[in-house]
Amino acid sequence: MGEVYVPAVDPRYQRHGVGRALLEHSFARSRHAGMAMVMVETGDDGGHAPARLAYEAMGFECWPVARYFKDLGR
Repeated sequence: MGEVYVPAVDPRYQRHGVGRALLEHSFARSRHAGMAMVMVETGDDGGHAPARLAYEAMGFECWPVARYFKDLGR
């Protein structure tokens, strides 16, 4: 499984297909490496809603996942 880690597009170039091109390039590299799946993560807050919509428009599905964190400094 490939992972697209923290994709970002300069706000001046958002909504111009740059993000889609980055993801398509990632898909091609993952396929070439023999991977059958790609994963991307984003936040669940309102500020990340456009990213979630973009991923869903490209065929990503949201999977229910439980991820646990522990702060070792406390």
